[in-house]
Amino acid sequence: MIRVLLSGLRATLARLLATGLAVALSVGFVVATLTLSATFTRTTADSLAASMAKAEVSVTPEAAMVATSDPRHSTDVLLDLLPAVQAAPGVAGADVDRLAYVDLRFGETRSVAQLGVVLNDSVRWQTLASGRWPQSVTEATLDQPAAESIGLTEGDTVTMAAVGSGVSASTVTVVGITAPQVAGVDTGAPTLLMPAEALADPALFALSTSILVAGVPGADTAADADALAAAVSTAVAGASGVVVQTRADAVGDQTAQLSGSATVLTSILLAFATIALFVAAIVIANTFQVLVSQRTRELALLRCVGASAGQVRRLVLGEALLLGVGASVLGVGIGLAGATVLAEVSRDSASGLHLGQLVIDPALLAIGFGVGVLLTLVSALGPAHRATRVRPIAALRSVSAGPGVRRNLIGFVLAIVLVAGGGAGLYLGATRSGLAVAVVSGVVSFLGILLASALFIPWIVRAAGATIGWTSAPARLAALNATRNPARTASTAAALLVGVTLVTMMVVGVTSVRASIGERIDLKRPVDLTVQSGDPSGFSPEQESGITDMTDVAGSTSVDSGRVTITAGSAAPVILGARGLDPARVQDVARSTVVVPQNGQLLLNPADAGALHDGDHVTVTGDAGSADLTVALEETAPRKQATLTKTDLLGLVATPVIRQMQLRLDDEITSSQVQQLSTDILSVSDQFTVGGGAPERTYYEQLLDVMLLIVLALLTMAVVIACVGVANTMALSVFERRRESALLRALGLTRGQLRRMLGIEATLITVVAAACGIGLGVLYAWAGLSAVSLQAQKLGLTVHLPWSQLGLVLLGALVAGLIATIVPASGAARRSPVEGLMHE
Repeated sequence: MIRVLLSGLRATLARLLATGLAVALSVGFVVATLTLSATFTRTTADSLAASMAKAEVSVTPEAAMVATSDPRHSTDVLLDLLPAVQAAPGVAGADVDRLAYVDLRFGETRSVAQLGVVLNDSVRWQTLASGRWPQSVTEATLDQPAAESIGLTEGDTVTMAAVGSGVSASTVTVVGITAPQVAGVDTGAPTLLMPAEALADPALFALSTSILVAGVPGADTAADADALAAAVSTAVAGASGVVVQTRADAVGDQTAQLSGSATVLTSILLAFATIALFVAAIVIANTFQVLVSQRTRELALLRCVGASAGQVRRLVLGEALLLGVGASVLGVGIGLAGATVLAEVSRDSASGLHLGQLVIDPALLAIGFGVGVLLTLVSALGPAHRATRVRPIAALRSVSAGPGVRRNLIGFVLAIVLVAGGGAGLYLGATRSGLAVAVVSGVVSFLGILLASALFIPWIVRAAGATIGWTSAPARLAALNATRNPARTASTAAALLVGVTLVTMMVVGVTSVRASIGERIDLKRPVDLTVQSGDPSGFSPEQESGITDMTDVAGSTSVDSGRVTITAGSAAPVILGARGLDPARVQDVARSTVVVPQNGQLLLNPADAGALHDGDHVTVTGDAGSADLTVALEETAPRKQATLTKTDLLGLVATPVIRQMQLRLDDEITSSQVQQLSTDILSVSDQFTVGGGAPERTYYEQLLDVMLLIVLALLTMAVVIACVGVANTMALSVFERRRESALLRALGLTRGQLRRMLGIEATLITVVAAACGIGLGVLYAWAGLSAVSLQAQKLGLTVHLPWSQLGLVLLGALVAGLIATIVPASGAARRSPVEGLMHE
């Protein structure tokens, strides 16, 4: 049987290549995920260990102390403990590592920078790329990446101040450039190092992160580190809320904390890998089912010459085993290559995550290899079992190897139960029970739909084929061929159905969340950017026009300011700041309807109205006159201010000052462009402050867009494998029908018509699968959004259908169907009718 196995494998090798590719891609996904996760963990550990390169022991505040509302609390504790630590037996040197954040300005560049301490040489882990270490509070070093980004060199001066204010602003000279840190997580913020005295300024709110302790030279064993830690623990025994650890323990604990996020990410990636494996399993099962059907006579002949049912089963599983081994080896190589590329990209990107040397763990590679082999064997169990039911009589006449009536009935009943139960649970989760019930019910119902696809997919394909059958003979033949083998049509479509359903669900879900959050932000803060001037004289005409003419500003309106006195009957007069708006311009700038005053109205927040009510008449007086206005109360009106039209304010205030500008930005502006625009505006004057809804809205839009791209990239593997399955099934179908194709050619069908017939057949299956997937994806997205809204009602999520993107999904399915037929159709068309009719 071994010779039969090898000869059979050689005969079917070309037909198994696509299936092997599906297995290899799935294994590559798993291997890349596991390898990158291990690399991230190792990189994290190396990055943490670098900060203790010269220290054997660290003293750190407990998490509760770091989270205290007073950031100076832990600073005082560690500073107070430093003398005792330095005096402990076996300590060669110790210093407190401290951290603060400052506003840094160099020319027109403004950014928030980290400010650290120049540690004493015994525990200093940073190294200089050039220059020297600072020796006074007017000197600092800057990290090399920031220096290159800003364009700063040794000898340049920068302005530094406490974050959020100009208090303690000082000029500092950069005297050294520190070398880049080892691979790891990089915040991207510039890092300054200065003597400890510079961080003593209370306005900086410097936080002590740890005391780094170095032992005497030569004491570098684990036992020496434990002894030093014990001595330091004794020295700080009177203090509460601090933790003493050796370097190994400290790095291990911190790595475990940071790796928690990596574990979650790995789990998410493996979930997508499981989807790819599931789709690959469908492709494998479909391929072996077709091969068993095509080899019915061969298997029957084996039974005639004495092969047992068990030997036939082992023959099919042996082919699957060899395929799984070869494809899994290729998949391991693909995974390692992909992980290598992604690691290199991370080092050259601005993502802030720079992975170190790739970790190649044989155990992880073995897991990926084992998953591929096991997947192939399990997927081939069904076809192998069906192969044992081929009777010797099939060697003499054609016998159908399809599933029996009883099996179809069991599958139909099970599908109905799963769809009905899962559908009911899905509706319950979407309307009452929440996300957990919706997710479980969604999985159950989708499994039922996959089981039922053998019934409804061929029926839909037949109906779709009927709509185009009248157009030409190739179209009519394609429609008939597409439903000739319903089980094969359904299994081919099922793989694509999984991918398209998931893609649609994520596209609709993310698009809906994006639109819903944007609507909420627009209602809460309808103006993209507001620019407030702290200058008593307000905006100058030059400043106003300069801001209006900036890139990405689509529209603007100014807000006049003044002071007025409001008198109502015998009540005491109330003095308030007044804002003058142009109602039409405000509505043009705002992204949602804004309540604005009309001429003759005074808009007040109810909290400032006192005894006033809607419709009351009051006298409003300014330095230029007075007017009788009607009160309108509005919850969204600003506190402690009266809002009028510009026309009314000009009649009350002689020289109103423009204190605020409201800007409408381009609709397609990105988060980074909003940040750059804000920076440009702030560079005009130190008196300006910027607010508005655009930073928050574009941040969430960018975050969700990136999330969608990542998810789609991960799902792409499943979709690619599904397309490979379509191409494989078409190739097997063309091979099986080579006599029929030759007969059609002999009857007058041209090569072009034959190609067109096969293309239409594949397109019918893929487009129907995509259309069904889109419908199911929208349904599951609605259920998910509804379930999330039950648990987070403030989000107010509503379904928004991205028609253009759904159209692209359908178009992609059409293209996939056409591509899937290129190779098999070309081969069928090139074969002459005589050659094709010679095949048995």
